[in-house]
Amino acid sequence: MCAPPELTNHPGTTTPHQLFLASIGSCVNIIFEIACSKGRIEVLDLTSDITGDYEVDEETQLSAFTAIYINTKVTVPKSVADKKVRRLFEIAVNSCPIWQCLVGSCVKLIEKLEVIHK
Repeated sequence: MCAPPELTNHPGTTTPHQLFLASIGSCVNIIFEIACSKGRIEVLDLTSDITGDYEVDEETQLSAFTAIYINTKVTVPKSVADKKVRRLFEIAVNSCPIWQCLVGSCVKLIEKLEVIHK
């Protein structure tokens, strides 16, 4: 993902686009951790990579996301059913209030969950 031209050349700063993606990723992960806790699943490790695609309107120079990707890896004990972890992740994605603000827009959310048993 590249920042719009007006937001480049500011070393050490975070763009609004990056903050927006971070807010969605943080929201999903927090809800996922809470859901796992309530489901009595010990989360041994949780990492996510959040990226997005956006387009810039040539006429107005306004940018808008077209897709947001959440690639998550969760490590849980061997005794935990993969299906249960995936269901809780689905609940977390669908319960994120930040993401819910985009429901019905043209932004696609593409999530991928890798469950690692340890």
